[in-house]
Order: sequence, then structure tokens, then C-alpha cells
Amino acid sequence: MATSQLVQIIRRLDAMRNDQTGNRQRRTFEQFGIPVCEVTYIRDRDEFVYVRFRPHERFRFDDLDLVAIEVFNCLYDFRNTF
Repeated sequence: MATSQLVQIIRRLDAMRNDQTGNRQRRTFEQFGIPVCEVTYIRDRDEFVYVRFRPHERFRFDDLDLVAIEVFNCLYDFRNTF
């Protein structure tokens, strides 16, 4: 059985939070090779900054689960547009 897409997103976000190499960690999430959204983790503030590219939206989250749901919804919306 394939791993849930939501679980994969949570693992990527958790890896960002656990990475000690810098103050900021940035990941781009793509669908069909097209960048759909981006998440930056800011260690000093223990905060995720979520940016959706189309339409342009920007939000800040202090909860990993909430940002994971936003990324999942963004990818789902993009995938089901076509």
C-alpha cells in the first residue's frame, strides 16, 4: 500500500523542523513538476511561513499539522484543476 500523501508532507515538514544546519529551512512542493507552494521554517520563531503561488497567499503557522493541511489542500486543488 502506498504511503499517504499527507504523511509524506508531514515528514518533510518535520525534517525541516529537526534540521539544525541553519535558522531557515525552505521546501517547495510541486505537482506535475510545477511549483505550487512553498514552506519556510524559521527556527528562531518556531514558525512556518506558507506561500501559495496561485493565487498568491501567505500565512504564518506555529503548528506543523495546520501547515501540512494547507500544503495538502493546495496540491489537491492543483491536481484536480486539470
